[in-house]
Amino acid sequence: MGYTTCTCANCGHSYKTDYTKATGHTPGDPATCTTPQLCATCGAVLAEALGHDYQEEVTAPTCTELGYTTHACANCGRSYKTDYTSATGHVPGDPATCTQPQVCTKCGAVIANALGHDYQEEVTAPTCTELGYTTHTCANCGRSYKTDYASAAGHVPGQAATCTTPQLCTTCGAVLAEALGHDYQEEVTAPTCTKPGYTTHTCANCGDTYRDDCTEAAGHQPGDWIIDREPTTDSEGSKHKECEVCGEKLEERPIEKIYKQATTDSKGEAIVGGYLVTVTDTDTNNPVAGATVTLHEDQSLSIRLPSGRLLDYADQTTIQVQLTEDKSPVADMCVSVTDRNNNFSSGKTDAAGQLTVPGGSDTTNEDGKGTVGWEDANGDRHTLTVKVEDHETNRPIEDAGVSIGKTGTITVTLPEGTDMDEDNRITVTVTDQEREPQEGLTVTVKGDLGQKATGETDEDGKLTVPEVTELETHGAYVVGYTDGTFGPDRDMLRSEAATIFARLLAQRNGERITGPAASAFEDVPADAWYAGYVSYLARYGITVGCADGLFHGDESITRAEFTAMAVRFFDAYGDGDPAIMEEYGGFGDVSPGHWAAGYIADAARYGWVAGYGDGTFHADDAITRAEVVTIVNRLLGREADQEYITDNPRGLVRFPDVLSGYWAYYDILEAANGHQASFSDGGELWAK
Repeated sequence: MGYTTCTCANCGHSYKTDYTKATGHTPGDPATCTTPQLCATCGAVLAEALGHDYQEEVTAPTCTELGYTTHACANCGRSYKTDYTSATGHVPGDPATCTQPQVCTKCGAVIANALGHDYQEEVTAPTCTELGYTTHTCANCGRSYKTDYASAAGHVPGQAATCTTPQLCTTCGAVLAEALGHDYQEEVTAPTCTKPGYTTHTCANCGDTYRDDCTEAAGHQPGDWIIDREPTTDSEGSKHKECEVCGEKLEERPIEKIYKQATTDSKGEAIVGGYLVTVTDTDTNNPVAGATVTLHEDQSLSIRLPSGRLLDYADQTTIQVQLTEDKSPVADMCVSVTDRNNNFSSGKTDAAGQLTVPGGSDTTNEDGKGTVGWEDANGDRHTLTVKVEDHETNRPIEDAGVSIGKTGTITVTLPEGTDMDEDNRITVTVTDQEREPQEGLTVTVKGDLGQKATGETDEDGKLTVPEVTELETHGAYVVGYTDGTFGPDRDMLRSEAATIFARLLAQRNGERITGPAASAFEDVPADAWYAGYVSYLARYGITVGCADGLFHGDESITRAEFTAMAVRFFDAYGDGDPAIMEEYGGFGDVSPGHWAAGYIADAARYGWVAGYGDGTFHADDAITRAEVVTIVNRLLGREADQEYITDNPRGLVRFPDVLSGYWAYYDILEAANGHQASFSDGGELWAK
């Protein structure tokens, strides 16, 4: 409390009065970690110091700095460090290169500076088509760049191109102008009935000539019978068939003399030899006047319908035979009916003395014809005339049974003793009553020994059975050496390569290779074993010389030279397997200026040649004999029948140095063994 103190100045006596209440403390600054809160008036401690609230933070050591623990007060921020640990040091990365320093893998600090390039120079001289230059290549990393370019020298032209020889650069051997190629003019000689046809090709420039596109003789096309002399009641007549193409008389036959003959009247009736024969329209029963009725000596009847009426299943004709004396029906009488289109139908009269034609079955006449009919599911009626012939001779087959089922399938049953096999084929021709060919009809032909063949008629209404597998002749085009070996890994010589292509082309053209009168090249003497082959190919522009104009037959042929020869061969051969097998993307070591670049690109596009795994072609390397036959087989689409070779080892040309496990074993046997081959989805099949 406050008060007033009264004190005597003389004696010191005092007392207190005027008491007042206490004022209370006045707080100073708040307490901190180290300082208490005091009363601003009296300095009394109002709140004790708080004390520090330390928080720890660990800092890991780096490559160059110590690690430690930091203690910091959360209230006032005062801090201190303890627990120091040593720096870890740098961790070296990849060694320094020409362009990259060595750095620490942890902190990225540069440990060693980049080394810098150590360039070595190499001078490439200019060629005919390529620039010259200096290549600077770093000895350490391989990086390179080019400087000091020099212009290409340009080609030096050799002799001008001819029909078979290209113009070459005398410096590098590049083809400057392709061989002109023969300017062949074609003259087609059409086949005749008895002689084959062919095309003659004659070069307008050099006169070289050859024949190809041989076609078999067409064979005679027999026409209908031509009446030379009509028969009478006193003498026979005669008739013959001529080829419709060349007019040659093919066959001549007598016509038996007329025993009895008459023409139907307005009632459709005719009397012959005691028989009353009535011809009517089956559906309307209207009489058919003007039909010629002939009674033959064997008591059979033949009827020729008037010109306005045909044998027609949709408009059938009925013949009735009766005895004139009592009009009783005559059963089992043989009756044949023809019309103006030489359709033919026959049969025997029934118990009522009647026969309706055409029916569902018949027997072929001397012209191999029989006319039948059928009704389809829609109620439409169809008439078909079936002609049966020997395919090889075109001679008609008489007495063959012809029938037609409910679905329109035609069945032809050959007469006893008629052969039907691959050497004796049967041709069936189907027309309607107006002689129009009928395409797409199913025909089954049966033989007397159980043979059966079925097929559909073509656009000409024809079907020939049985089908014959077409065989292709694959001639042998390689041989071994005198010691019996093949030498698959030996380099192929230029002379050997020419021999292969010459044999194949001669086989294809049906030509014979003989020794040349004059050699095509100065270094190929006329008595060289391969002279005939080289000369033969030179006619077709397939063999060309080297840069010096010589052939060099005893030298190895390079991959580029062989490829160029193969492409030129295929142009002349004009057959084989041209289907593109792969998409050609170019070879890294075949520049556009290489003399064989165009040939190599063509062959690669066709899948005949392939490069190495690194994308190069090695154009100037030699090619082995095994590689050659593999390429040639691909070029020709030839592929060995592995099953046949396995099952028939005897009799095949084989070589002691080419075992079955060798990579080109089957290709070599395909090339060394002549054979007949057919083809299926599974590949080539050799004929047994």
